[in-house]
Amino acid sequence: MRSESELRTAISRSREEGFRLLFQQYSGYVYAIVWNRICTVGTREDAEECVSDIFSDVFANFDRIGNGKLQSYIRTVTKRTAIDKFRSLSAQPDMVSIEEQELQDALSEENVEQDYETIALRRLLLDQIHALGEPDATIIMMKYFYERTSNEIAAVVHLNPVAVRMRASRAMKKLKKLLSDNNITP
Repeated sequence: MRSESELRTAISRSREEGFRLLFQQYSGYVYAIVWNRICTVGTREDAEECVSDIFSDVFANFDRIGNGKLQSYIRTVTKRTAIDKFRSLSAQPDMVSIEEQELQDALSEENVEQDYETIALRRLLLDQIHALGEPDATIIMMKYFYERTSNEIAAVVHLNPVAVRMRASRAMKKLKKLLSDNNITP
C-alpha cells in the first residue's frame, strides 16, 4: 500500500500512471462501501457505475485536495455518492429490489408459510451480518455468499489473506452469538 505522498509523486510524474495506481489502491475499498450501501436496490453494474463516478470526481478534483486529505476525501465522496445512488435506485418505480425479487422468487403456492419464514430468516441474517461492521460484513458476504477466496477478499478490503481468514473466523463467532441472542439456531 502506497502512502499519499508516494501517490502524489507518481501522479506528478505521470498523471495517467499515478491515477492508475490510485485507482488500484482504493477501488476495492470504494466498491465495498458502494456495494454495501446499494446491494438491496441495485446491481453489480450499478455499483461499478457508481465507482466510476466517484473516481471521475476524485481525478477531476485531485489538484484541489489538500495534502494529507486524500483518503478522507475519497471516503466522503464515496459515502455521499453511494447514498445518492441508493436514493436514485430506490426512487425508480419499476425497480424491484433484490430482496423483493428474492421474496417473489421464493414464494410458491405449495408452502407459502415456510417460504415466508425462509425469507424472514434471510433478512434477519443479512441484518446481523451488517451489524458486524466493516470490514467483517464485507468479508463474510464475499466469503460465504459470493464464494470468494481469501486472496480475492484481501484485495478488496486491503488486508493480507491471513488477516482475512482470521477476521472471517472471528466474525463467524460473533455472528453465531448474535444469531443465538435472537434465538436462531443453525
